Amino acid sequence: MADEENTISDPATPAEQISTIKTSKTDSKASDDGTAHKPLVYPISDTNRYGAKVTFVPQLITGPKLDGSQSLGDVLKAFGKGVVSITKGEDVAPKKDAPTENTGENEDSGTKETDPPTADGDNKPLTISPGVNMPLTTKKISVYLPISFGSTDTLTYDSPSLGSAGALLGSALEGANGGAGDILGNALGDFIDLFKGTSQTGANSLGKLGLAKLAKRGPTEVGDGAAAALRVTADPNIRTLFRGVAVRQFAFQFKFIAKNSKEAAEIRAIIKRFRFYAYPESINFKGDDSGADISVGFKYPHPFIIKTEYVDENGSSFAIGPKIKSCYLTSITTNFNPSSMAFHRDGEPVEIDLSLNFTEETTLNKQDIFEGY
Repeated sequence: MADEENTISDPATPAEQISTIKTSKTDSKASDDGTAHKPLVYPISDTNRYGAKVTFVPQLITGPKLDGSQSLGDVLKAFGKGVVSITKGEDVAPKKDAPTENTGENEDSGTKETDPPTADGDNKPLTISPGVNMPLTTKKISVYLPISFGSTDTLTYDSPSLGSAGALLGSALEGANGGAGDILGNALGDFIDLFKGTSQTGANSLGKLGLAKLAKRGPTEVGDGAAAALRVTADPNIRTLFRGVAVRQFAFQFKFIAKNSKEAAEIRAIIKRFRFYAYPESINFKGDDSGADISVGFKYPHPFIIKTEYVDENGSSFAIGPKIKSCYLTSITTNFNPSSMAFHRDGEPVEIDLSLNFTEETTLNKQDIFEGY
């Protein structure tokens, strides 16, 4: 068991691995979040009485790594020049050698761009390499699945008014069979006929409607007066349009009742671990001679891998509900002793309510649904 605790199962950068190994020699149970370097479980005892559980595994995602002594500003400047260069025709076409006049100037006039010297290693080009993306399995949290766990799929629709022009164009495109120019031209012609009142049927009413629409372009009272007198009004042609897919959100509400001090300590560690990986890490900068660090930015918090399942008495697991993509922990609410002020001998509260809200990193599509999300 001691060997398992000393195993470094969550490697990041080589420097972080060395630091973790040094730490494990002095304190094998140390963890970056200040809790035991092991998965946390609740309840600790009688886990087989209720087979449904949910596990949360924080993910280590560092993003691309930058290495080298070259200035990032120089790299961005070169990138900008490259974007401009590819838009020029002479840079795309094959270049031909052209005769040049001898002006007496040195061939190297100092304006020619050259690669920075790298022989001495003092100006190493900036390189970008893939970052780390891995689950921190030793930081897993396994808790009973609460009652009434739900999942909501939300798709966003809107009901705008297309008006006469939009409705005519939509109708023309739905029944399109021919040249695009002809189809759009016919739709425009129908819209003009609306104002002229030259349609084969209902010419008088369409003429009134066209006049009413023209009057609408003036002051409001003029348009309303024309509509009332002509006894016609424009159909707004409201349609339901698909706008997009909303990101799914998941809420979990746990009630922790510690049977003893050991279970109370496990609950405290679970709450701390959730809060630790929900928060970002500061990016510091030494802004003055005093050496004081100034926070100038944040690294992204750790997203969580969430899995809901039922485990029977034989150890077989069955997924509950759709799969969940990586989620960020967006809010944490902790309520100590909500029903009674009872404590253990060491001062740990007997009852704690914990509410967690997660938001998925990305939206879903039809292929995701096919894959079980």
